[in-house]
Amino acid sequence: MENIEEIIFKEPRKTFMEILKVHNQEVPFANVLAFFFRPKENHNLGTLFLDALLETKFTNIGKNSNEESTPEIPDYEITSVKVIVEQPTEFKKRIDILIVTNTFVVCIEFKINHDLNNPLTEYKNFIDNENKFNEKKKYYFILTPYKKKAIDKAEKYFENHNEFKQIILSHFIKRIDSKIEKNPNEYIVNEQYDYYKDFIQTIKNREIRSKRNIFLQNFKSDLNRKNIKSEYHKNIKGGFLEIEKEDFSLKVRFKNEGIQIEKWKNKSGTVIYEPKRNLSTDDLIKIIKTCR
Repeated sequence: MENIEEIIFKEPRKTFMEILKVHNQEVPFANVLAFFFRPKENHNLGTLFLDALLETKFTNIGKNSNEESTPEIPDYEITSVKVIVEQPTEFKKRIDILIVTNTFVVCIEFKINHDLNNPLTEYKNFIDNENKFNEKKKYYFILTPYKKKAIDKAEKYFENHNEFKQIILSHFIKRIDSKIEKNPNEYIVNEQYDYYKDFIQTIKNREIRSKRNIFLQNFKSDLNRKNIKSEYHKNIKGGFLEIEKEDFSLKVRFKNEGIQIEKWKNKSGTVIYEPKRNLSTDDLIKIIKTCR
């Protein structure tokens, strides 16, 4: 369960992708990623994104789910980097992002909101059957905001294969931040840098809201185990819990200053517990139980 201490309560700045409501859509997200993967673009970040991806720790999916580190980055020519979004395969499926260099190939399946049930065998066969990739090292990644279990076609694939590795999106971004902090003079800031900052903020906002959602969902399970029925309502700010009492309801939600509890009756709400950060789930349960 996410600890209350790990929750960021202050509502983060809304990004341009969020304003356009494309921050939860995989193709627009992949297009932005592809822009930063291409060293020829005028973001002046060179191969920062590609190198950071190959340096980010990954997790095996299926039977062997231990965390590992990717191998050392092979030498490659920057001018050889080619990035393709929505690469069609033989049977009209599409690889979200395909990166090709003179020495290696990177296949990325990008899963933001959907389940991991893609035809991974077809993706791998497409790359294996391309003669121009025969002598190249191959990397297969599933990029997700949190650990996802394979289902259906993907689950069947992992019964006998383990080529695809899972990388958590926030871990990838932290690796990028770390590389910039270590070599700040290596990356030239220009007008395109605002795109980078906005994209990074979009990722961080997803992590902030994901932790809020996870906390409330787990807290709901805690309440149910104590015979306190509650319903979780998800929204972009982290959602809220609604607890039905005798003739009123309680709502537990996030505010900039902490967790707030409201009493609702006849469609009118009153704050009965001012936002606080330094409280435990036991404290919250006690307040909910004793509220009259």
